[in-house]
Amino acid sequence: MGRINIKKRGKVYQYCFEAAKVNGKRKQITKSGFRTKNEAYVAGQKAYEEYMNGGCKTEAFMSYGDYLDYWIENYCKIAFRHRTVEEYSVIANKYLKRDLGHYRLNTITSYQLNSYLINICNRYNYSYGYFRNFVKVIKCSFRIATDVYGFIKYNPSLTIELPRTINLKKRQ
Repeated sequence: MGRINIKKRGKVYQYCFEAAKVNGKRKQITKSGFRTKNEAYVAGQKAYEEYMNGGCKTEAFMSYGDYLDYWIENYCKIAFRHRTVEEYSVIANKYLKRDLGHYRLNTITSYQLNSYLINICNRYNYSYGYFRNFVKVIKCSFRIATDVYGFIKYNPSLTIELPRTINLKKRQ
């Protein structure tokens, strides 16, 4: 397991690599139909990487800002009401994309998210409910990236919460 073999089959090339054994028997993953040896090798590397990552897609290398656009278009507009989508879009475009949008989706950590929430709470004097919407957008976007789309394996937003020591303006 771990080596990609390239074979010529008539006029086309094929890649092949070993997968895990099933019921004690060898299992190979193959695909044919590539015009050049290099095409077959590149496709084989991509397939092997996807196999080794448990099916997680390579879109995890996209930036968080690009993912937020994708998430709003492909998930929010289907799952939420129009007003909710507008509110989430404002938070994503005005704040999250500016501050966290340049990071790759799979490199963002829980520490970065918690630090970001503390900084945003110190910087602006918004209501507690509005800051809760920040947490909702962050948690929902990462949950969907992990569970629905499979872009990342670990959800870094599981442990984030609003800071309790900061004086937040509450609605009365």
